[in-house]
Amino acid sequence: MLYHDQSDDYRPLFWLQGRPIYANTLIVIGHVVAFVVSALCITGLGAPVVINALQLSAPEIWHGQIWRLFSYVAFDPYFFARRSLWVLISLVLLYFFGREIEQFVGRKTYLKFYAALVLVPALLFTLVSFVFPLPPYLNCCDVIFGVFVAFATIYPGAMPSMWLTLSARTLMWILLGLSTLLDLAAHDYSSIFILWASSATAYTAMRMVGAGPGTNWLADWLEQRRLRRLEQKHQFKVVEDQKATQSIDDILEKISRSGVNSLNARERDTLQKARAKLLKRDQS
Repeated sequence: MLYHDQSDDYRPLFWLQGRPIYANTLIVIGHVVAFVVSALCITGLGAPVVINALQLSAPEIWHGQIWRLFSYVAFDPYFFARRSLWVLISLVLLYFFGREIEQFVGRKTYLKFYAALVLVPALLFTLVSFVFPLPPYLNCCDVIFGVFVAFATIYPGAMPSMWLTLSARTLMWILLGLSTLLDLAAHDYSSIFILWASSATAYTAMRMVGAGPGTNWLADWLEQRRLRRLEQKHQFKVVEDQKATQSIDDILEKISRSGVNSLNARERDTLQKARAKLLKRDQS
C-alpha cells in the first residue's frame, strides 16, 4: 500500500530475472545473507568467537577495528541462544516500512539514511563509552526499529495494521517504551542506548528531508543559516564593490589633476583591472 506519491528517484538498482531490485530489497537481502553467514560461522567456530569478532566494542574500535561500526548489525544472538523470533519480525518490518520510506525520499537518500542509521549510533556509542563505558553490543533489531520510527515520522496518523487500530506514532511510542522497560529490567544499557540513538537518528533524518507534520524546525534552521550566509556574502560583495569604485574615482581624479604619468604601478594595475572588468561586462 502506498501512502504517497513516489519520489522521482525511486528506481530499481538493477533487474533480476525480470524483477526490479530496489535499495530496500537489497538491504533486506544483505541482512539475510549476514544472518546465514553468521550461523555457518557459529557452527564452525562457536558463538563466543563470532560474537567477540563482530560486536560493537569501544576499546577495540579505538585500537583500529573499524569494521565493528557496522558489523554489530550482522545478526541477533538471542535467536541462537533463546530461539527469539525478533530478528525475523524486524526483517519483515524492514521490508514493508523501508519500502515506504524509499518511495518517499528516493533511492539515494534512502541509502544515505540507512547508512546513517547504522553508523551514527555506533559512533555515538563509541564516543560515550570513552567517558561512560558501555558493555559490548551485538544486535540488528534496535537499528531496524529506526526504520519504523522514520515511517511514523512521515505518516504519524497511518494505521500499519488492520487488526490493530493504533496510529503509527502511538504504536511507535508503545514499542519504544516496552523495549526500554525490558532492557532496563535486564540491565542491558547498551541496547537502550542504541535503541534511542537509532530512533533519534531516524527522526532527525526524516525531519531534515522535510518529512513530518507541523513546523520543521530543523529544516527552517538550516534554511535560515543558508540565507544568512548568502546575505553576508552579498553584503561583503557590496562593500568590496564600493571600495573598488571609490578607488577608481580617486585614480580618475588624480589623472584629471596631474595626468596619466603621475600614476604609480599599483594604481595603473587597479585601473587596468577595472577596464578589463568593464570590457568583460559589456561583452556579456
